[in-house]
Amino acid sequence: MKRLLTVAATLVLALTASAAEVSMENNTSCDIGPYPAATLLLPYFEVDINAPTTTAVNTIYTVVNTSKYPQIIRSTIWTDLGYPVAWFDSFLTGYDVISVSLYEVIARGRFPLTTATTVPGSMSAPNDANPNMRVDSWCQQFSGTPIIEPVLGRFQRQLTTGVRDDPNCPVGTKHDHAIGYVTVDVINSCSVVSPMEAEYWTDALLYDNVLTGEYVRINPDPESGNYAGANPLVHIRAIPEGGNAGTTPPVAFPYTFYDRYTPLGARKMDRRQPLPSTFAARWIEGGPTGFETNLTIWREGVVGSTKNVCDYGRNKDLTVSKKTLIRFDEHENATASAADVSMPATAAIPSSSHFFPVASPSGDHAGWMWMSLDNGSGRGEKSAYSIQRPSQNWIIVQMYSEGRYAVDFDATWIANGCTLTPPIAP
Repeated sequence: MKRLLTVAATLVLALTASAAEVSMENNTSCDIGPYPAATLLLPYFEVDINAPTTTAVNTIYTVVNTSKYPQIIRSTIWTDLGYPVAWFDSFLTGYDVISVSLYEVIARGRFPLTTATTVPGSMSAPNDANPNMRVDSWCQQFSGTPIIEPVLGRFQRQLTTGVRDDPNCPVGTKHDHAIGYVTVDVINSCSVVSPMEAEYWTDALLYDNVLTGEYVRINPDPESGNYAGANPLVHIRAIPEGGNAGTTPPVAFPYTFYDRYTPLGARKMDRRQPLPSTFAARWIEGGPTGFETNLTIWREGVVGSTKNVCDYGRNKDLTVSKKTLIRFDEHENATASAADVSMPATAAIPSSSHFFPVASPSGDHAGWMWMSLDNGSGRGEKSAYSIQRPSQNWIIVQMYSEGRYAVDFDATWIANGCTLTPPIAP
């Protein structure tokens, strides 16, 4: 009996030690999942700024504060060439939630109303209870203030025509709708400091994993869509988490999400998880119900925290090697691209596009794509990245049927962002 008790006790200790090891490993993991995070990424948005609300294509994202403490968040709107055209701060009380209609922001120039004087709920901590945060008049000064001409027109042009000032130095590509991506960070105070400034990373950015969120994309036009799709935002954790802005504890990641923007002397100070480069993504085309698939792809640019707008044109043609895109059908037939392809920092690309390998002659209407989206720039001598590494990416699959049904879901990453030598072929 004594021996059985000893064995049982040893087994319990072994399991406890194993659980502790797993917990420690998980806390330093590069694996991306819908956990409360310090940064949220909306990889792609589309807004028809010229149509009325009843028919306009729109993207709405929502941010939730899962903490009882108040938080300030910074939303940055980037063009499809990775240029930050606008940013605004929002104050959230404990357990608060905010929804942002990008149609209201971009088409009408109305930033969400936010105020640090909002009375917190009965379960929330007081509005001055967050020790890492300071509230000042900036949180009220620009809250709900509409953007007026000519600033609004310039804002819209950058997201549609790509032109800021000099047409020879585009900050985005040309399209009918406003297109880009959004990042949402937890910060310590409302301010007007740009994410291109070192002060944003040293004096403003915080590391509390308290944010969750999702997006909804809507096309209410019965002629062109009449559908909606939704998915969680990309949740990017800070590890280690917590502490005041500017603190730089050791970071286990080989590089971080904001790697190319952080100051040269303090790379990785954002502590954010890096994103992967290699994915498996489903596709379906045609058939009796008219299936279609778009792959929404976000790609890390090659430009760092430069203020020279002429530099952002380098994010227009982010290359994908013909050897790293493979299409499989449902009979395991594989086809590859005939030539290298390129794309900007974010786009929604039909699976029938020439960007992807052609379907096999089998006649199958579905299958999957094997994709390595590393643009190769991390291996260059003049790279904006801190080390030689793969570039970061994210893919969302958008499926449609009969012109009225739609669903969005994340593609599967094959190797996480800490994998410095991910596979480049299946």
